Amino acid sequence: MQQFIYRHVLLPGFETLWKRRKTFRYLKELQASQWLGRAELEQLQVDALRHLLAHAAEHCAYYRQTWQELGLDPKKVQSPSDFRHWPLIDRHVIRENRHRMRGPGKLFSKGTGGSTGMPLQFDLNPDSNDRRVAASIRGYEWAGVETGCKQLYLWGVAVTEQSRKQRWKDALYHGIYRRKFLSTFNLSEERFSEYLEFHNRYRPDAVVAYTNSLYEFARMLADKKAQVHSPKSIVVGAEKLHPFQRELIEKVFGAPVFETYGSREFMLMGSECERHCGLHLTQEYLLVEVVDEDGQPTPAGEEGNVVVTDLYNYGMPFVRYKNGDRAIAGFEQCGCGRGLPLLKQVTGRVVDFVQTPDGRRITGLFFPHLLKDFAGVGRFQVVQDAPDHVQIRIVATPKWNDGERRAVDGIVRSHLGPAVKLDIVNVDEIPLTGAGKQRVVVNSCA
Repeated sequence: MQQFIYRHVLLPGFETLWKRRKTFRYLKELQASQWLGRAELEQLQVDALRHLLAHAAEHCAYYRQTWQELGLDPKKVQSPSDFRHWPLIDRHVIRENRHRMRGPGKLFSKGTGGSTGMPLQFDLNPDSNDRRVAASIRGYEWAGVETGCKQLYLWGVAVTEQSRKQRWKDALYHGIYRRKFLSTFNLSEERFSEYLEFHNRYRPDAVVAYTNSLYEFARMLADKKAQVHSPKSIVVGAEKLHPFQRELIEKVFGAPVFETYGSREFMLMGSECERHCGLHLTQEYLLVEVVDEDGQPTPAGEEGNVVVTDLYNYGMPFVRYKNGDRAIAGFEQCGCGRGLPLLKQVTGRVVDFVQTPDGRRITGLFFPHLLKDFAGVGRFQVVQDAPDHVQIRIVATPKWNDGERRAVDGIVRSHLGPAVKLDIVNVDEIPLTGAGKQRVVVNSCA
């Protein structure tokens, strides 16, 4: 009864009547469109793409100039194949041209640290945000996480001081959605009993967590043979889920695990359904490609670069955005009956841990989560070459100063502990891996 009230009264009232958002209207549309056939979904996608390109060409100076110079006309895009020779963009392009990529109207900004170690600030319009929240709700529903159910997040939380107003707003929002949070950054052997007690007392219907952090928690539970409440389902994201991790988490918690794929730029892009055959993509709102270095489709079964076009972010369009991830090409159909294509496997979402002498393992996601809020950080990499020594290498922007350095130093030291020597050094560049990616954490002690 309580879940029914949250799902059908409180949440729709909060989103629709109080906040004046269209989230639940879009959710209803998505719940219907997921069952359309492949051809119908592709037509919806192409229609949305053509509208987006026309908007960007008219209102966004960067796209207008770039496409005119290349002789590209949005009116000539009749199918995804017509779009494959359009130019790619990446974080470098957005950082250099952000203001010229914006469209008119009300915008709000977000930031991401990202697994590639290059913080990014970007913009979107409110309607686009309503749509991506609706898509996230639908994706979690496939995992049995229905709106209004009790959810426990082992997730990233604010690591810098928040205002009282912001804390109040967050508490209200998560309270309406029945979400409780445990910080993934503070998970340790010392706090294990505290986390377990909180979980068992709250008795969540669903657990949502960073993949590696939940795996570490499951390992602690298994080692200590602890009794743990079994939720109905578990959703993991932010990092690649490996079969051995799925196996242990499901065994320890006695609940099915569902993998998701998303990013701050787009929120949820793909999610497993009950068949666990791959990641259903949000085709109605996104055009996801897997391409080679020339931007052309990678043959099915081979690994390539993930490229995303957000079809409804009119505030700052992402058009053929190379997000730094790698995936196996090939968009299959699922036996569940949904027409949404499956992305078989994402291969480039692994972030390492930093280990401390007292046995704690701090997820590498802590660092982008923190450093995205410092304007002076252009690129960064965390290197651990000994159990008691960590170095943060920073390619600084002109906004980097002693105040930012002291703030970063203080926050990181408070998490690593006094036994770890921390050095923050400025460097001119950070080398990429053989695959052309930058590792956030390089841990030679692991």
